[in-house]
Amino acid sequence: MNNGWAACRGIVAAIALLGAAGMVHATSLAPVFRGQFAQGQGIDAQFIKVHDDWRGSGVLYDPETDQLGIGQPLGSFPGGTGIWGLVDWKTAHESAPADMIESQWSGRVAQIAFGDEEFDSLYRDSWAAVDLAPLFGPDSTASTQDNWTSRFSGYIRISEAGAYNFSVLHDDGFFFNLGGAGGEMLSLSNDFLNPRNRMSFSSSLLLDVGLYAFELGAYEHLEAGVVELSWMRDNGAWSRVPTGHLVAMGEITPVPEAGTWTMMLGGLVVLALLMSRRRAAQS
Repeated sequence: MNNGWAACRGIVAAIALLGAAGMVHATSLAPVFRGQFAQGQGIDAQFIKVHDDWRGSGVLYDPETDQLGIGQPLGSFPGGTGIWGLVDWKTAHESAPADMIESQWSGRVAQIAFGDEEFDSLYRDSWAAVDLAPLFGPDSTASTQDNWTSRFSGYIRISEAGAYNFSVLHDDGFFFNLGGAGGEMLSLSNDFLNPRNRMSFSSSLLLDVGLYAFELGAYEHLEAGVVELSWMRDNGAWSRVPTGHLVAMGEITPVPEAGTWTMMLGGLVVLALLMSRRRAAQS
């Protein structure tokens, strides 16, 4: 990953909407690595279960206005336990204190579409059928399925240039960073506690063939939780980003273009002829 993208990996609190509301012109973003690459085998993921009684939230609360983001730390109020916003996600994944994390899971996932049992039982038909978050599998020791986070990072492989959009189905909050050449980055986010919803860029992105760096972080406080990354091509329908278009860091394999293969084949033919003539001259 280039230095420009690495420097931008922190959470972007504001939503980059690519211009004013109603904007219809697409925005161009050049890939971090240009050209064709082999299909991906999935992406690296991390899930964290936070203790339900953790009182270290960095989110503020004003009881006078019933508003999050201002006032006093939530941990000083009754019921102010668990995770409440992007600042808590960052704490869990980058600087978690000893009393914060109950359990965690790291590994490779084929797609980004996970939820908990409450989401599956209540909303899979109206929103999406997703996999159970690995934290809550058959060997789970989690006390509840509340207060959990997820993180996904790597590259999105674009094999055909065109107009794309990306969306994140989430409950409660998330951030999504899409990185291009020179450290340029476009971002979406939704902080604090929110009803489940799908959020996307307000206009299409003109993407060239190549690899685009990305990071997606999400969290759930209470009740149903979900995170799903989808894309749309040329104003079509939303669909999950397929496994073959998710490339893990360190597994980048360039694919020579057709012209390159032709040149290589021609070079091999010429080399074979030269070697044949040399053997004939020596005999």
